[in-house]
Amino acid sequence: MIEDCLRSVLALERRDIQVIVIDQSTNGETREAAQAIAKGDARVSIIKSEEVGVSAARNLAVQLTTSDIVAFADDDCIVEPGELDALMREFEDPRVVGVFGRIVPPGFTTRNGTEIVFKESRERQVFQGRIPPWYVGHGASRALRRTAVIALGGFDTCLGPGAPLRAAEDLDSAFRLLAAGGYLVYTGSAVSYHKEWRSWNQRRGRERAYGIGAGAVFMKHLRCGDAYGAVLYAKWTWELGVRRVGAGLLKWRSTRPMYLGYCQLTYPLIGMLQALRFPIDRERRVYRDRRADGRSTASSRSGLGLDRQ
Repeated sequence: MIEDCLRSVLALERRDIQVIVIDQSTNGETREAAQAIAKGDARVSIIKSEEVGVSAARNLAVQLTTSDIVAFADDDCIVEPGELDALMREFEDPRVVGVFGRIVPPGFTTRNGTEIVFKESRERQVFQGRIPPWYVGHGASRALRRTAVIALGGFDTCLGPGAPLRAAEDLDSAFRLLAAGGYLVYTGSAVSYHKEWRSWNQRRGRERAYGIGAGAVFMKHLRCGDAYGAVLYAKWTWELGVRRVGAGLLKWRSTRPMYLGYCQLTYPLIGMLQALRFPIDRERRVYRDRRADGRSTASSRSGLGLDRQ
């Protein structure tokens, strides 16, 4: 899927961008596919990383870039030609530390209640203070001010796909940026398309993982002495759990959205319990990930690496 994603990024009418592909794969296929699309384009760097997990990949990208603004795209997404310009315009306000874009399935016309990565609104919104971070947008379509990411100590490497706590690194980073006093913007003018490539069984597994990650986020902030973590847990289970089950029953008349709602009633609690085995860096609000190979904690290492920039 990296081919379609990279092709759409290189089609942006911007010669001033630096494109970094972080390759965490175990073979050469990703590099070969990316090289075939880049065709020697000087804007593109393909970086091999032995670390696993989307948070580790994003931290490495932040370390490697020299740009004031870092935009992220997942490999299963396609960006529209005007997406980057729409994201960049919002950073003219120095208070803005992050901008999120509209993200829908390719060919989207109407909802079916089982979307996993989805933000339909076309309206612009500005968020600050105590706001549930899932109101803002998804990590697959966003740009962040690099200095703000560095100040946070980077993304939490225990969270996200490929990490021990499996998901919700975008939820967590948005929460931490808001808690630090930054402004986040959602703009419907920046559009990405997220491919629905997973089978139903895979989508069920992804939903369970997201519940675990969300619960781990809530527990982390509770353990840091922030009672708003409990408020977020209550809002999450009501909005993405109870209401989703109800919508599946009454609106969609389908067991699939009901099952996805059930996951957000059950798995956040599992994630909260699983998260208790990880120590926390309370200053940066990141988990410390002690890997079995005896390396120093990934979260601390990423934070220190960012501090040296």
